[in-house]
Amino acid sequence: MHAPEVSSSRRSWLAGSLAAVGGWLALAPRRAHAAEKASLLARPVEQIPDDPDAQAWRDADVLELPLAPQAVVKPRRYEPGVKALEVRALYSADRLGLRLQWGDAQRQAMEGTAQAFRDAVAIEFPYDPAKGIPFFGMGERERPVVIYQWKADWAASASDANEKYPRMAVDWYPFSTRAANEIAEAADYGQPGGDKAFVPSWWAGNPLMDPALHARRGAEKLVAHGFGTLEPVAADQQDADAKAAWKDGVWTTVITIPRQQEAFAFERGKTIPVAFAAWNGEKQERGGEKSVSTWYFLSLEQPSSVATYLAPVAVVAGVFAAQLGALRRLRRGGEHKG
Repeated sequence: MHAPEVSSSRRSWLAGSLAAVGGWLALAPRRAHAAEKASLLARPVEQIPDDPDAQAWRDADVLELPLAPQAVVKPRRYEPGVKALEVRALYSADRLGLRLQWGDAQRQAMEGTAQAFRDAVAIEFPYDPAKGIPFFGMGERERPVVIYQWKADWAASASDANEKYPRMAVDWYPFSTRAANEIAEAADYGQPGGDKAFVPSWWAGNPLMDPALHARRGAEKLVAHGFGTLEPVAADQQDADAKAAWKDGVWTTVITIPRQQEAFAFERGKTIPVAFAAWNGEKQERGGEKSVSTWYFLSLEQPSSVATYLAPVAVVAGVFAAQLGALRRLRRGGEHKG
């Protein structure tokens, strides 16, 4: 008997599934080692520093975690462009900050040509942890996830048309507020007298082409209900701040977000699942082509106070006083009997 022929689509699905399993099995030894520490404790501070090298970050708890290639759905990767992340966390009265650091030999920020790529990193947590832990790969239909993604080109100084195409010549861009023979930037169309309709994606509300939003926010907030469902929240609901630095082949990025989210709050005494992803622009990674982690766990440290330190002293003093009083009573009892 001949074995039944397997269709090309099924072979492709099978190859992808085996690759995904192989990727996670290859990660297992490192994941087992990292499992020694699977939680991160955020320390309280008066104000979260946006400087990635601030001393407060150096004193914070550290979580080192491995990343694996996303090989479950197309487009897949079979080798991680970013192999590991180091994460630290701080929190203030109303904000939560995470400092993410990873090795990247080249800085990529969509500079050069239309075919350029960006470095990026993302934080993910359940939209509503009370509904249970969703699949870490973009959530599930009934259990969505919130994602904050930092992009290397989301900055006020990000390059635009004249940097990407230095030899480009132009006569005149209508409704750009620019004079003849001047190359218009996307932000020019948002100036008084400009017309955003000439930047259709910005006019339609796509935050990826909103230079004003890029200047205000260093990271984008999104929601996903599973693979292929990623959507940004409205521009007026974008609430992340971010600052990053690349030096000697290492990215260090600080992302701060509100502790109060739509369906829950990052509160002391509550443990929240968190996952991470990273993109290496040098490897031409974008979209689903990325490195990912499984779920880890974040909690907020209880702030220390004078009472916290005095309480053990008071207990010891109380025990000592009680023992001293008991000894005195025993002595008096002995003297009375004598």
